[in-house]
Amino acid sequence: MDLQSLVGLFDSTLHPDLTVRKTAEQQLQQLESHDGFLSVLLQMISAADLSLGTKQAASIYFKNRVRRSWQPSKRALEQYPAISESDRTATKENILAAIYASSQAIKLQLTECLGVILKHDFPEKWPQFTVHLKELLHAQDAQRVYTGLLALLELIKRYRYNSTNREVVNEIAKELFPQVQKIAEQAIASDDELAMRMVWLSFKSYLNTIQSGLPVSLQEPANLVAWGTAFIKMIEKPVAFDTATIDDDAAKEPVWKAKKWAVRSVNRLYGRYGNPALLPSGNAKKHGAFAKLFTANFMPQILQVYLQQIEGYTAGHVWMSTRVRGLVAQFLSDCIKEKSAWKLLKPHTEAIVAHFIFPQLCFTKADQELWEDNPVEYVQKRIDPLDDFGSATAAASNLLIDFAFERRSATLNTILAFVNGVLTSYLQSSEEARDPRSKDGALSMLTSLCGALVSKKSPVSKSLPDILLTHVVPEFKSKYGFLRARALDTYCRYSGVEFPDKQIGRNVFEHVFNLLQDPELPVRVHAALALEPMIENEENRDALAAHLPQVMQVFLNLTNEIDSDTITHVIEEFVEVFADRMAPFAVELAQQLRDTFMRIMGDVVTNQPELTSANIDDISDKSMAAMGVLKTMGTLVLNLEGTPEVVFRLEDVVYPIVHFVLENRVIDLYDEVFEILDCCLFAMKKVTPAGWALFGAIYSSFKNDGIDFIEEMLPSLDNYVSYGMDVVATNTDVQARLFDIIESVMKSDRVGENECICACKLAETIMLQGRGKVDGMIPGLISLAAAYLLVDDAIKTTPFLVHALEVVLNALYYNPVITLNVLEQYKWTDGIFTRMVQSASKFTRVHDKKLMIVGLTAVLSVPAAQLPPSLQNGLPQLFETVLLVFQTLGKAIEARDAWLCDNDDDEFGSGVDWDGADEDFDLGDEADDDDNADEMQSAFIKELASQAAQALGSDHDELELNSNDDDDDDDDFGSPFDEEYSLESPLDQVDAYVHFEEKVAEMQNSNPAAYRAIVEHLSSENTQFVHSLLEQAAKQRASS
Repeated sequence: MDLQSLVGLFDSTLHPDLTVRKTAEQQLQQLESHDGFLSVLLQMISAADLSLGTKQAASIYFKNRVRRSWQPSKRALEQYPAISESDRTATKENILAAIYASSQAIKLQLTECLGVILKHDFPEKWPQFTVHLKELLHAQDAQRVYTGLLALLELIKRYRYNSTNREVVNEIAKELFPQVQKIAEQAIASDDELAMRMVWLSFKSYLNTIQSGLPVSLQEPANLVAWGTAFIKMIEKPVAFDTATIDDDAAKEPVWKAKKWAVRSVNRLYGRYGNPALLPSGNAKKHGAFAKLFTANFMPQILQVYLQQIEGYTAGHVWMSTRVRGLVAQFLSDCIKEKSAWKLLKPHTEAIVAHFIFPQLCFTKADQELWEDNPVEYVQKRIDPLDDFGSATAAASNLLIDFAFERRSATLNTILAFVNGVLTSYLQSSEEARDPRSKDGALSMLTSLCGALVSKKSPVSKSLPDILLTHVVPEFKSKYGFLRARALDTYCRYSGVEFPDKQIGRNVFEHVFNLLQDPELPVRVHAALALEPMIENEENRDALAAHLPQVMQVFLNLTNEIDSDTITHVIEEFVEVFADRMAPFAVELAQQLRDTFMRIMGDVVTNQPELTSANIDDISDKSMAAMGVLKTMGTLVLNLEGTPEVVFRLEDVVYPIVHFVLENRVIDLYDEVFEILDCCLFAMKKVTPAGWALFGAIYSSFKNDGIDFIEEMLPSLDNYVSYGMDVVATNTDVQARLFDIIESVMKSDRVGENECICACKLAETIMLQGRGKVDGMIPGLISLAAAYLLVDDAIKTTPFLVHALEVVLNALYYNPVITLNVLEQYKWTDGIFTRMVQSASKFTRVHDKKLMIVGLTAVLSVPAAQLPPSLQNGLPQLFETVLLVFQTLGKAIEARDAWLCDNDDDEFGSGVDWDGADEDFDLGDEADDDDNADEMQSAFIKELASQAAQALGSDHDELELNSNDDDDDDDDFGSPFDEEYSLESPLDQVDAYVHFEEKVAEMQNSNPAAYRAIVEHLSSENTQFVHSLLEQAAKQRASS
């Protein structure tokens, strides 16, 4: 391949003319498949006489080619040509040299490529890489050493989160890290930028090496001293800086990066391996000796260094970036938890609280700039813990909490004295002399200490009402917006504190309520958050009721100003608490929620294809906010269940949202939209034309990627069948789609048995709700269940076995003649009934037992002429199996009713476990069943006889199918009643005793000979039991 031609093409990709650029890009795509393409790209990147722009364009193209095609996915292979073996070999031979010869920006591009190659090829396909690495690390040329460190880091990153396969990492640490430590130590003495890059790369490699495990070689005292000395030297290294201008942008410079990675490495060593108090129980034996060594010989020195850094920082002689301050605070928190470290730290507590923690909790100049320039981001950092995660402020707050909780007796009074001093000084000072930033810091400390101060052991628990009234509530009227916001936040944390005078509580509530109209966004947000816990008070709820529409409007306006799930959670809470008062403006509220959702998701869908480090956090915030809006809407619909006329009006609001999510395949929101749809259909008890139009979108979604979400879809699909049977019964297209959903799940190799259970449940709903209306679907549904029931080891768990058998039982109940014809046609009768009888003890729920009763008694009532010969001789045993189930039905009903009584306050309509249990279950001897028809028939008759004789013929007073069977130890899946009320079923209205009486009467008329055979076969005890069942049926009839 011609190098100059390729250079010309890349030059053309930078041409201002769009046509020229596109032509060049198309030609490059055609050349990708040519052998030697990557080799020539590396030559270009390494060439000294080419322009930087051309080489950068080539390096980006090279990176993209390697990332998508070195280990291509099936989809990538369809779009891009594979990389030839010769190109792969040439790339591995030349990439290190190319990194060495390139500028810093291009080095980073190529290093990323090296990481991709190592991920897939090392060590099996590139065993000589470590040889090249060793040569680079021992080179005399600093740039070659730097290249070696870049390569080493990529190799270590390959294993950083692997806690089991540590052989390669251990070998690298043993063979290469002594040299890496020497490189770092020598470089620390230099002020050269390249030297500092080498230091932070060395330290970063060290940290990644100990991320998931501590190599034995690094535990050796000599190595610990060598690396520890290097870390301390770097931390203590004096660096000149301008106090007036330095900010966190400086943290990106190599020297500050080196300091940060030194601190991070020390923290990881101590926090994960060197602190006896923090060692997990499983690691105590493994790292106990190292922890003692570290604590005794290294921790005191590093703690002293950290304290000196803090002293220098507070005096202005040392600069620490925000991240480093957070790391130092984290180290001190770890020291608090360990006895020997705490002894050394304890004398410094007061100074740390006053001069390190407190200043970081005060409102800063940077906070002020953010408040003014970007109040939305300011609020996000304050109310979203993920946005503030890892910050110096959060770390300082956590350090304060650790002082107060872990060493309460030694520190709490000291801390409170300091806070009181700040608050009292502020209170007693004149308006002009007051420092609002220090007041903000003191209130922030009070907020952090809430857990300690409200406890019964708190020395100020009885004084909290006075503290709030004296120092917090007055700031609701502060002229400083940030103090109003801080006071609201503090009061929110202490909202459970009761005032002795109820009028005071009412006044505080009015203050908070009025701040919903504050001109500053952060204040309005904190007012909303503070109101949420206050509505637990009945008086506050009554006061809010008259203003509810206006309050909800304020909340909705806030969601349009700031995309935060925290605000939507407040709305959701209000909707739930004021559910009985939402109906008059529910539609308007839903419309505004819809508009908010569509605005947020418009941004997400637009930016989704172009995720970058710059916008991923923003998109994540928006996605969480959108999810919060949907949860709120779901809560609204759920609480309107008693007013279906209102829910009907919500269709035009809700259904477009569901359609939007499905059409754009926003899978993160599938759970929420299907829950909303479920609530709507359940409340209306009807599927409208708009609902059926949406069913098409649901089916399309299922065919795309929805099979993975069948559990989320099931409640809605159940409602479509239950409340739309008029359409299901007459529309063959809808029937075909429903069957396709069930069949796709049952035959898929990408889902598990939980998903197959969902398919079985949907099949049950179709047969129970559509009795006599969907005959054409029955054979197919039976076939899907039989494919599992008649194959050895096809079923792994008890729940799936039960639900697969229930598909057949439902078919028998639907129409026994159709079902038996299908079973006979394919010679499945004996196998299915044998499996059914063998598994009778696994039917534990009331629903299961009733289904067994109605399914088997349906067989008993089939006319003799239509009864398969294989079943005729087994009718007495089938009858006794029904009696066997009746023996435990009463106790199952009692247990269920007792469970219901104990769980009266539970919300059965939400949070239902749809998937049963998923534990593996040994099906024991059932796996040995043979498919041979004659053997099956024999097994069927014997099993019926043995089960009936063993259970009903015994003299035991208590008879429970699942009590004394060794194979049933693991049969209970979840609570027996977990799914009892997950779906409304026509079977709920069937009285098993009355049904039994009717079927016995039918049998007397349709098959008198079989009836006589059954009666003659009954023992005196069983005959008496049958009479008791008939008597119970009469009582049930009389009471209905």
